[in-house]
Amino acid sequence: MSKKIAGEASPEELELLEEMIMRNSDWKATAETLQELWNSEPVKPVAENTQKKEDAYLLHISRLKETVNDFESATEMTPGMEMEEAQVISIRKPFYKNWITYVAAAAAIVLVIMIYPLASSKEKVQDIAAIKPLNEITVNPGSRTKMQLPDGSQVWVNSGSKLTYDGNFNGATREVQLDGEAFFEVVKDAAHPFIVHTSGIDIKVLGTAFDVKAYNSEPTIEATLIHGSIEVINKSQPGTPKIMLKPHEKLVFNKFAIPDVKDQRADIKTNPDAYSYNIKPLRENIADTSITETAWVYNKLRFEDEKFSDVALKMGRWYNLKISIENEKLSNFRMSGSFVNETVEEALRDLQFLVPFNYSIKNNEIKILKK
Repeated sequence: MSKKIAGEASPEELELLEEMIMRNSDWKATAETLQELWNSEPVKPVAENTQKKEDAYLLHISRLKETVNDFESATEMTPGMEMEEAQVISIRKPFYKNWITYVAAAAAIVLVIMIYPLASSKEKVQDIAAIKPLNEITVNPGSRTKMQLPDGSQVWVNSGSKLTYDGNFNGATREVQLDGEAFFEVVKDAAHPFIVHTSGIDIKVLGTAFDVKAYNSEPTIEATLIHGSIEVINKSQPGTPKIMLKPHEKLVFNKFAIPDVKDQRADIKTNPDAYSYNIKPLRENIADTSITETAWVYNKLRFEDEKFSDVALKMGRWYNLKISIENEKLSNFRMSGSFVNETVEEALRDLQFLVPFNYSIKNNEIKILKK
């Protein structure tokens, strides 16, 4: 109701609200009263009364959190657990997460506490209506999660990642900002392109499945296309040609390297000094669950011909540990393998069959030493 009178409700929310009011005749009078209070110009309360109302509101929210199970909840998973649906955490938090539960519990408090202070001035109402909610999901190291975007697209978000997007995708484009790694299954909508923004490249799609690995702290960004098509745009060189990936291709973009193009396509070679891309084909005739770049979606940690230092970085995120390699020769040793339900010590013992090393564990840190 607060979203409706502030002009922020979507058509779907308005329709749902109308249905709920029709099913509950007592709510009609409440809704009309709320609208009247919102449109009125009340006498400004003294500071003491304002503080009392704010304290009462915060106390009410605290009680709601204790009684409503899904109030501001978020789902995470640890290694070995199945993917679960996640609630989206809103930076601009609404007054309540569950309208039905909230109204049933506190219709009177909505009248006195929520609407009256917000209606203090017409200018304030306009300011609130102009603000778009910004939704953010953050996944801690050692966890992974799955969520659904407003358009129905599915997103798996990997360990140590953050995904941010505006509102309900009501604009001309559907845009998200990614710091970390995520796998997208995008609902096709030619009229509303889907765009993933990262620290170095933008990825534009209509409907497809692909993985993006773009941690701000790492020098490279990877985009792996499973099926469909994606268009890659270099943010630092907007005038350069766009790159179109084919299914089962992986693009690696180096944010800091001297410009160099290793792909042999003619359209890329038109401006070889503008950016640094490396396009690699994925292995043919393998199941999606066995693709190294997307295995984490299926709760598998896979690595193929990667340096020990890169494997250690992946394992650190996977197990929520800090892993450092004290020997340069060990760091550059290349290895392949996979882990599913192994503990970190079991994983390290398995790696010792590939390369001889010792390790020490203290608190949350592991040091890899030369044997």
